[in-house]
Amino acid sequence: MVSSLKKDERGQVGIGTLIVFIAMVLVAAIAATVLINTAGLLQQRAQATGKEATEQTSTGLNVVSAVGYVNDTVDKVHEVKVTLKLRPGSLNIDLQETVIHYIDDTTSKELKYGSTANASYFSATKVQDEDNSFPVMNDREDVVTITLDLADIRAGSDGAAQSNGLGEGKSATIKIIPPTGATTVFTFVIPQSVDGYTVVDLS
Repeated sequence: MVSSLKKDERGQVGIGTLIVFIAMVLVAAIAATVLINTAGLLQQRAQATGKEATEQTSTGLNVVSAVGYVNDTVDKVHEVKVTLKLRPGSLNIDLQETVIHYIDDTTSKELKYGSTANASYFSATKVQDEDNSFPVMNDREDVVTITLDLADIRAGSDGAAQSNGLGEGKSATIKIIPPTGATTVFTFVIPQSVDGYTVVDLS
């Protein structure tokens, strides 16, 4: 027996199809909205992460030069002065919040910023600072010299403090760690002979 759809039955099928179609469109629209919002959020996070990574990489200090002052009585370098500038694109660096890690063959010390260089502190002096922001370095033209008292830092490692220092041919590494940004690592080597010198180049 062959059956045929009546007009009202055809209308019901059409309405059902239309409802399914509208539902599919709504689902697709909701899914698209979620994807767009998610993509936007991920883009914002990626931009923020990229900015932070760039700042962390670019922020830091460059070593311009380093000199050592010789104790000619024992032929050892008892004091080191390191001249620093900001890296290109660096954010401000507050030396008061900066830490220096000193390492040689017998000594490892963490040094903080202080008014006088000794066994626990490094000192700093401004060489160039047009806006008087020191001890904050906030311009690429700012130049600062930090001082490390090797005699005090190495006191007890090989004798009395007054005879300490770093001997001929010895090397040491300093890690300058700012409150934010990259660590600057600088290694200097004492010349094989410092006899007769009062100042030696360690750059």
